[in-house]
Amino acid sequence: MTRFETLIDQYHDEIYRYLWRLLPGAGQAGAVGADDLTQEVFLRAYRSFSRLRAGSNYRAWLYKIATNCAYTTLKRAGREVDLEDFDRLASHDGHPEKRVIDREATRQLHSLLDELPPKQQAAVVMRYLQELSYAEIAQALDCSEDSARANVYQGIRRLRRESAQDGPEELSDGR
Repeated sequence: MTRFETLIDQYHDEIYRYLWRLLPGAGQAGAVGADDLTQEVFLRAYRSFSRLRAGSNYRAWLYKIATNCAYTTLKRAGREVDLEDFDRLASHDGHPEKRVIDREATRQLHSLLDELPPKQQAAVVMRYLQELSYAEIAQALDCSEDSARANVYQGIRRLRRESAQDGPEELSDGR
């Protein structure tokens, strides 16, 4: 069986990015930060690691824990969003015009993502930003692979509908 420390080394940054994308308001004063939540995910994972079956998909298991932690945090916070973290972490290379465009695109994308129901939001983020397979999304969301596909599809469909006035849609539903 894999050592727990190996999981931390391999998946810490990926889980952090996932939580940061789901909880952009995590940088607000008084809010749980993505770094704190990542620590909570790995603490919960450590506590249940000994009960995990050999050969389990560790990545999907960690995403499931992270998604549950994020849902709990979103419920507590009332899904308030502050885009300060997106601005802070936006690309600092290139021309100033590109940075402004990138920041605005990030604001628009997050605003649209925030309107999705939590399960669709998590599925879309896992699929397009974290590049998880549908099988991994299904395991993380504790649903069938068909349900995972449906959540991604419905999320993308809703994003398209909401962004129709902004121009052509670049997201594909993977079908």
